[in-house]
Amino acid sequence: MSTPAAPTTSKGSVMTVRTPSPARPSAQPPRPAPAAARVGSLMRAEVLLLIRNRTTLFNAVVLVPVFIPIVAWSFGDLSGDTTAARHLGTILLMTLLTLAMVVVVYYNLTTTFVARREELVLKRLLTGQVTRAEVVLACATPAVLIMLAQVLLGVAATAVWFELPALANPVWLLIGLMGGTAVFVLLAVVSSGLTRTVESVQLTAMPVLLGATALSGAAVPLHILPPVVGQVAMWTPMYPVVALVQHGLGATALDGTVASGALADVTQPLVCLALWLALGVLGARRWMRWEPRR
Repeated sequence: MSTPAAPTTSKGSVMTVRTPSPARPSAQPPRPAPAAARVGSLMRAEVLLLIRNRTTLFNAVVLVPVFIPIVAWSFGDLSGDTTAARHLGTILLMTLLTLAMVVVVYYNLTTTFVARREELVLKRLLTGQVTRAEVVLACATPAVLIMLAQVLLGVAATAVWFELPALANPVWLLIGLMGGTAVFVLLAVVSSGLTRTVESVQLTAMPVLLGATALSGAAVPLHILPPVVGQVAMWTPMYPVVALVQHGLGATALDGTVASGALADVTQPLVCLALWLALGVLGARRWMRWEPRR
């Protein structure tokens, strides 16, 4: 059987027929890393930066709880008065928690966000796979760890020189600590967007710094304030944290009332805390800046 002749052109030359080559599979784009892996990598980098600066780490963690033995020395021996020792220990813990949350978390984190933004660090981070929420979470990690270390050292110092209040309701305690930390992280995000330079953080953060500390009820009892000021203080961001922690510990407040931990008594602090969380999320979305302000 004869094979078919190859096709020719009009001049008699043989024309070559090319068969199409099979299409090569296109290269698959790299799969994005899981969110947990991305956040974990950023957190490790932030913690390493903190550990390498040992002087700053020592000053931030150790110096603040040192004032507890100083206070104990100034009050003398309270071993014979358990009630006074427990009451004073509660006041010291509330004060330490307030300062740690307002200064370490809010103020320091506001400065960190402004510095990272002006150095284009935040902008470079967003060019990768990480989201804005993941960047905020990673940047907040060192401040939160320092706050927890200060509180734990403060608890240990209070147990040595004073009396610790008994843990009555751990649920309110955890809600107060976790919710308050989230609120002041979000407030730091909002304040950083309203701050032009690192130097001006002292001005933009001052209202929250002073207002949240003075009106928290941790060191100054609200019942001695004018009625209108006392009502306003109950809706400031630090007040629900102090109130919930006191209810969690079953502690005696500065006005002499014992925190019962009943749901009716913690309803107002819970509503206030939820309100500040919502305002913080809305404000962060509205005012957070990721590029330098010009």
